[in-house]
Amino acid sequence: MKRLSFDSSFMLLLLIVVILISGGVGIYLFSRTDPLEEILSDEKVLNVLLNLEQDRKVIGSYVILYYPPTRRAAVFDVPIETGLIIKSLNRVDRIDTLYKGSESTEYTKEIENLLGLRIPFTVTLTLDHLEKLVDLVDGISLFIPEPLEQYNPQKPVLLPSGFVKLDGSKAIAYATYTLDKDTAEIESDTLRKQKLIQSLLTRLNEKRGLLKNPAAQNILTSLITTRLNTESTLRIFRELTNLDVQKFTIQRIGGNVKQVSGKKLLFPFYDGVLAQEIVKQTISGLVRQGEGEIPDRVFTVEVLNGTPTIGLARNTAELLKGFGYDVLSYGNADRSDYEKTQIISRSKYPEVAQALGSVLKCKVIITENDTESQNLSQDMNYKADFTLIIGKDFNGRYVIN
Repeated sequence: MKRLSFDSSFMLLLLIVVILISGGVGIYLFSRTDPLEEILSDEKVLNVLLNLEQDRKVIGSYVILYYPPTRRAAVFDVPIETGLIIKSLNRVDRIDTLYKGSESTEYTKEIENLLGLRIPFTVTLTLDHLEKLVDLVDGISLFIPEPLEQYNPQKPVLLPSGFVKLDGSKAIAYATYTLDKDTAEIESDTLRKQKLIQSLLTRLNEKRGLLKNPAAQNILTSLITTRLNTESTLRIFRELTNLDVQKFTIQRIGGNVKQVSGKKLLFPFYDGVLAQEIVKQTISGLVRQGEGEIPDRVFTVEVLNGTPTIGLARNTAELLKGFGYDVLSYGNADRSDYEKTQIISRSKYPEVAQALGSVLKCKVIITENDTESQNLSQDMNYKADFTLIIGKDFNGRYVIN
């Protein structure tokens, strides 16, 4: 019988190839890092997309930005009716057209493009699971301005006014009810969903010890749809339960509403550039709050139109609200022939005045010492921290130098 023989050089070459492949695989596995661990260990901002789903359709998308070192967070409400050019469909349509369930990578990608940031983590809650999550934390508390009474046999809504505590079913009913056509709308569905999300995050903070219970952990992870493993899911929620609930806001991406092919579409201001600038300023604020002597509060602005252009003060007020400023009032200045836009600062913090100036590209900042109006509770003639007087060099978005 003829014996098989192998060339020794061939065997040596084969051994080298095996060693190289094994080494490459080992290096790859060793170099792989947990993206969540990388973000937390490097003290980066944690970005999470929360989608609310009903009947396999998205009814709300919220991008949570959380910076663990300062415990500060901000939430962006991304309108599902946001209009954009969908290349895969070769037409202009609503962004929710791209939503295909919890694995909608194209939908997430468009939100990333809109806000100008990477969102590595996505979690999805159906309304049924959201109801169970609210019950898991023993209900949520929120303020209802007017009593809601709708005796619909299919979906009755009977809720009192004031601060109330709602269980899961009532919380979902509050956030999603539709009033009769002849009934005046008290709160928009957008605002009600925002209040539900804010109240839920607040309640998770109050019940953060619950996530140490293995039974509660199992329930929580069973209610959430995500590509994350169980450990990462729990860790994200543990991080979010640490956020400072007294100092986070929910901002909605603004735009112009137009009818396109019979659909209501919201086109972001300035082709989305404004939304990206707001996100950048917000992230800067989250990080900056842990530094220096700047007080941890929202600064107030008064907007005055010093030009003949009608509506400029109102539009600019909306612009500043998007950046997180509290606009106390807007109106006309003492005259309409201001050549240059200027900021009058009554704040003791020049860094904050410079930050406002950078938002508007305004370099004219005048400091006014007004010690008598620094305490609102003691001075009924309280003035805003900043007065913005719009001049002819302002194009509606920023100062043209």
